[in-house]
Amino acid sequence: MKAKKKVSKAIMNRIIAINEMLPSVLNADEMPVSYAGGTFPYYIDIRKPIVVSNQFVYITEEKGGNSYGFEKRYNVNNEGQLDELKYDLSIIKRAFNKVIK
Repeated sequence: MKAKKKVSKAIMNRIIAINEMLPSVLNADEMPVSYAGGTFPYYIDIRKPIVVSNQFVYITEEKGGNSYGFEKRYNVNNEGQLDELKYDLSIIKRAFNKVIK
């Protein structure tokens, strides 16, 4: 049986940075947006901090017509979900940085 992995330090640092930016983003005049490799903008409508519990990472996104559509729960022991989590965190962080700057 494989040992269960915890969330890596690199991912935790990214989550902490995003959660620290969240109040500034919520008070900003514009909504974070990402094209995420497409031609239409997706809104990054996150109003609650990202939560880590054991090997699970929870991203709660407000549902809207042009929302990006983050998965609710990511399991870092699942290679596909781990890759998706890394990509989604980079999208969120990039969009948040644009709004704050």
